[in-house]
Amino acid sequence: MKKNTPFSKEKQLVQTREQAKIALSILVQNSQGEGLELGIFYLRDQLNNPRLTELLDSYPDLIQEYELQKLLSGKIEIKDASRRDVKTAGLLSCLLLLIHFYFDKDRVNLSKCQVDDVTQFDSINYILNAITSEECSSELFLLILSIVAIDYFKKYQENMKDPDFVLKQTLDFDNDPEMGVHIDMMVWFALVRLFIEAIFIYYHSDYETKNDQL
Repeated sequence: MKKNTPFSKEKQLVQTREQAKIALSILVQNSQGEGLELGIFYLRDQLNNPRLTELLDSYPDLIQEYELQKLLSGKIEIKDASRRDVKTAGLLSCLLLLIHFYFDKDRVNLSKCQVDDVTQFDSINYILNAITSEECSSELFLLILSIVAIDYFKKYQENMKDPDFVLKQTLDFDNDPEMGVHIDMMVWFALVRLFIEAIFIYYHSDYETKNDQL
């Protein structure tokens, strides 16, 4: 049965491949690659989980030993690590790789079919076949919610309804003791959600079918 969540296909920011192409182009033009990567490390630090950090550092080895889909499911037993930690490490590692592959791809042309380019394209699709856009955004949202707490998020949502929100975010929220503390993370989440949705549609040829099955 198809689930109706805040990140389901019907509620996505990006709906078509053309929109995905435009969104990715905007992110590249505004040099958001480094900011998206730094946001992941900031999220990791805010989670304040040494074992999670160790898993992230060792993920290149883990992905050689286990199937990515199993790592992302959290069903792999790893010594001194909870299933949640394994799943979170997998999610953050995949996001880092997608960001790296895409923004590095911007400096090459996949249509040339050079060896390194094809390997890069296959790596992107390997990740996209292991998880859905909805799962990725939902899991990431739960991690952020564990840091900012529900009350802060509700206030953030209320402010989002304000047409002057962007201006206030720029001028006032840095001095707002309630909103300023997590505003950078919320802005980052909006950008990384846009990136996730766009890259899934842009690269995943079976994307619509896969999400319709949720």
